Amino acid sequence: MQVAAPQFDYLRGLLRRRTGVCIDESKHYLVVARLMPIVRQRKIPSLETLIDRVRQGVDPTLEKDVLCAMMTHETSFFRDRAPFEALRAVLAELVPRRAAERQLTLWSAACSTGQEPYSMALVLLEHFRDLLATWRIRIIATDFSEPILARAREGVYSDLETNRGLPPAVLKKYFRPLQGRWSIVQECRQLVEFRHINLTGTWPMMPLADVVFLRNVMLYFDVPTRAAVVGRVRRVLRPDGSLFLGGAETMIGIDDGWNRITLGGCSHYKPRPRR
Repeated sequence: MQVAAPQFDYLRGLLRRRTGVCIDESKHYLVVARLMPIVRQRKIPSLETLIDRVRQGVDPTLEKDVLCAMMTHETSFFRDRAPFEALRAVLAELVPRRAAERQLTLWSAACSTGQEPYSMALVLLEHFRDLLATWRIRIIATDFSEPILARAREGVYSDLETNRGLPPAVLKKYFRPLQGRWSIVQECRQLVEFRHINLTGTWPMMPLADVVFLRNVMLYFDVPTRAAVVGRVRRVLRPDGSLFLGGAETMIGIDDGWNRITLGGCSHYKPRPRR
């Protein structure tokens, strides 16, 4: 099924302007798969009519629903495993440096349904529990999609979601059965603050971060957008902080102001001192 060219081109442009996400001309199937549920739910005659209504501004909520539906929300607990092992090592290095202030801030910059920031919280609970009583430790989790953030705040996951990357012992220790699903315990939930942020829009005030996970996000941006986002992240990352990208992402051709650090099976980036 194809979307008519004028509506498809308009949607591609809107998506890029509002979110930075680029989709190529072959992705008609993706538009159909993600927007047809809105067509059916709102009883709109066709996909083209839906996009025309977004263009006309008929319903202020419609554009937001369409943009949220077009976002990719693929995630899992401890996704790719190695970054979370590296996070543990990075935190172990940071703790002595932050001993005077007793404060750490971690940012999950595209948190989706919450598995990534909750995995960060589980690393803290499993390996740095003694800090939690006396330190101020914050995990700020942000996403573009308000409905996805609402799901993340619930902290409730299906068997399929918990089976993806979550060790059975961790499930037993930190989750409780709830009406056929699994609810993450309050001590983990309370470590995470969820906020709405459009990475290519106006950011609210952010505390300086010690660690930023910007993983599997820039794959969907063009090079100028990647460079702009990385530049903004640098301004909210402490000079000795660490930036984690996805396994298929790189700073090559994007921003040469970072040192790549290999740690186990994972790399992360530290900002080079400015001259």
